[in-house]
Amino acid sequence: MKLPKQFKIKNLKLKVALASLFLILASSSVALAQEAQRTVTVINPAIPIEIAPGGYTEGKTAVINDSNAPVAFNLSVQDYIVVDTIGTPNLLPPGTLNSKYSAATWIGLDPTMFTLNPKERKTINYYLKVPQNASPCGHYAAIVYSPVSSTTQGNGTSIQTKIGSLFYITVAGKCIENAQVSKFFANPFSEYGPVKILTQIRNLGNLHITPKSTITVSGLFYNQSENLETHNVFPEAARDFANSFGQTLMIGRYQAVLMGTYGVNNNLPLVASVYFWVFPWRIALVIVLAVIAIILAALYLRKRKKDSLKEPKKPETEPVATPTEEAKPFA
Repeated sequence: MKLPKQFKIKNLKLKVALASLFLILASSSVALAQEAQRTVTVINPAIPIEIAPGGYTEGKTAVINDSNAPVAFNLSVQDYIVVDTIGTPNLLPPGTLNSKYSAATWIGLDPTMFTLNPKERKTINYYLKVPQNASPCGHYAAIVYSPVSSTTQGNGTSIQTKIGSLFYITVAGKCIENAQVSKFFANPFSEYGPVKILTQIRNLGNLHITPKSTITVSGLFYNQSENLETHNVFPEAARDFANSFGQTLMIGRYQAVLMGTYGVNNNLPLVASVYFWVFPWRIALVIVLAVIAIILAALYLRKRKKDSLKEPKKPETEPVATPTEEAKPFA
């Protein structure tokens, strides 16, 4: 049976349309896969500099395109601050940050625009000139690498949807170094371990600090120490730290002691302590109930045995023959 010519033409058009749609979807999938694979690496995510007022310095940093597709960048320098407790830098528009901490206008870059081919590395030159009347201590700015593609991921310091290199600039002069342990907390009672200890260090000075601290937890047959992670704490900001101690089964009262230092000379103290209990009360309750049940069962069996010993025995009776005839007297 032959199909009508008009039906064949419509069927051919349908096949062509489906094939075109498949090619479009396949191309989109490949493009999305390429976008998802775009990653970059910043060689110097943090750049510490110590310099005198009126001083000049220059240096180099670099960025690498680790992906399989070209990535275009626009570079800029912006001030930043940290306002949360996990160290996230927030970029600020020009002129927002007062001169107390600002440094963006001190830094120049070359180049400021470029495209990186796959696996290519690009060197960026930076030039830093500090004003003669710059306030002493901490100043902060960032080289911001703004990729043209918003899907690019990076191994540098994450700044919102961008990546960057953070300048930690210390201008010579008299600094205020003041920090405290604003939080040192463990749940007062836990049924099981490990126990999580939360630490917060607040910087009350005008220069970033890098605390070096150790937490020691001691208790019944237990003693363990662990260092806090090393992070910069921005001036007038706080930083949270988390540590876990112990294993699943822990019993007793424990003491956690934090001992640390901070400052330019790393000689200013940080001290805190906290007590907490760990006791598996559900397991203990089951054991206690089981012991009580065993004791009650033993007492019951013992009482039953005593009662059986005290019970009097019934005398044994012998059968007595009953005479069937009356005894006759002898003649």
